[in-house]
Amino acid sequence: MAIEFKVSSESLQGLRSNNEDAIKCIKADGLFLALVADGMGGHASGEVASTESIKSIEQEVFDQGPFLDGSESGDTALIHQGYISANQSLLSLSRANPKFLNMGTTMVGLFYRENSPNVLISNLGDSRCYVLEDQKLSLITADHSFAHALYIAGSITLAQVATHPFRNRIYKYLGSKDLTGGPDIFIHHLRPGQRYMICSDGLSGSINPADLQNYLATEPLEGLSLKLCQIALKNGSTDNTSAIIIDVLET
Repeated sequence: MAIEFKVSSESLQGLRSNNEDAIKCIKADGLFLALVADGMGGHASGEVASTESIKSIEQEVFDQGPFLDGSESGDTALIHQGYISANQSLLSLSRANPKFLNMGTTMVGLFYRENSPNVLISNLGDSRCYVLEDQKLSLITADHSFAHALYIAGSITLAQVATHPFRNRIYKYLGSKDLTGGPDIFIHHLRPGQRYMICSDGLSGSINPADLQNYLATEPLEGLSLKLCQIALKNGSTDNTSAIIIDVLET
C-alpha cells in the first residue's frame, strides 16, 4: 500500500510582539518530517531557540536518515539523536551569548520513512500531536507539564489542563542542562483516512477537546490550520498559535 500525505500548516503571531513558534515540513530522499516548536526565553531568544532547534533536527534527519537501513529501531535512534543535537546546539548558543542564557523550546514532530507501516511521533514539553481516526480524536503525546501530570494521575480532566495554574510549567524541553532520557517517541500505525495534527499550546490550550474533534472531523484540509489558529485567538489565546495538519491518503 502506497501512502501519500496532504498537508496544511500555519503559524500566527497573535497578540505577542513576536512569534516564538516555528514550524517546518520537509519531504526528501524518501523521508517526511514535520516539526512544531514553541520557543521561550524572551528578548527574541525564544525565536532563536525554536528556529535553531528545528534546523538541528532537520539536519540530523536528512544528513543521516537516507543512509540508514530503515529499521524502526534505527529511525527511533535517529530522531532521538536529532533532539540531543538540538539540545547541545542551544546550550552552546547560551554559553556563547548571555542574552540566550535562559532560552529553550518545546518540540513535537512526525517522521515517516517511505513504505513504512508506521510513523514516529516525538515530543518534549507541551506541544502536542493528535490523531483523528474513525471520527474520534485522540491525544498521542503526553505534555511534560505539571498540569498534565495531574491529568495522567486522574486528578483533573484533559479540558482542565488548559486552565490549570501549572499548565505552562514544563519540566522537559530543549535547552535543558539535564535532558535525561531525551524525547518521548511513540510508534503509531498508519492507515488511510487518518488525520494528524501537531500544534503549539497556544492552539491546544484555547480550543476545548470536543470542539477540536468536531473541526478536525468535519472541515476540509485546505485552510484548516489557519482556521484553527484564528479560532484559538478568537477564543482568547494570548500566545502564538501554530499547527501542521496531515491527511493520510492511499495512492
